[in-house]
Amino acid sequence: MRVFPKRTLHYGYSRSRGKRQSLAEVARIWYLIRISEKYGLDTKKFLKSFLNAWTNGQASCKDVLVQCRQKTKGEGVFLVTQDQKVVAQLSLSETALRNLPEIDVESLPHEERTSATKIEKVGPIDMKIKDVNSEVKWVNLEARVVEKSVTKTVCSKFGNPLGVSTAIINDKTGSIKLPLWNAQIGLISVGDTVQIKNGRVGMFRGELQVSVGKNGELKVVENKSR
Repeated sequence: MRVFPKRTLHYGYSRSRGKRQSLAEVARIWYLIRISEKYGLDTKKFLKSFLNAWTNGQASCKDVLVQCRQKTKGEGVFLVTQDQKVVAQLSLSETALRNLPEIDVESLPHEERTSATKIEKVGPIDMKIKDVNSEVKWVNLEARVVEKSVTKTVCSKFGNPLGVSTAIINDKTGSIKLPLWNAQIGLISVGDTVQIKNGRVGMFRGELQVSVGKNGELKVVENKSR
């Protein structure tokens, strides 16, 4: 039986799991190496901080904070911030995490370095408003409605009338605008605590906002009258 060296197996992956998944994880590691270079971090210490965050919830490397925001069997979702600004958001398998401290950067398959900017983005994660910036695309939030504008009517690009109102939600760490369309307008009121799942973060007229489209969910978890 032929024995494959560790490098061929891409640091703990068996061939039965497939080359694509192995290379995708190597690309993520290259992505983290690029971040360490960009922010002047010791690469080995930065990579090790992900294993520490997996174990303890969070870890730091100089002024960069690594948080394990979601943890499932065999995989973690990590948020990397500096001065409360999001630097990166990605998932890593437990196998990769446990191998990170031992990785010899020089022996990593260099062809995957070019794929580092094409890593698959993870889905929305639970965040506080203070952590949301233009680098975050999808998010889950829970916050209180503190303002809500008068409803006005606008026309869609197809000429259909649409009702629109803008709410401001706050979770004590910060505030963000929440545009409401049609049926969403009557769903929430000032004082309600709302939960947003799969909200899309974007800029409108120079301001951050989170919107809830057909693939998202907006619901009241605590009514103001209670």
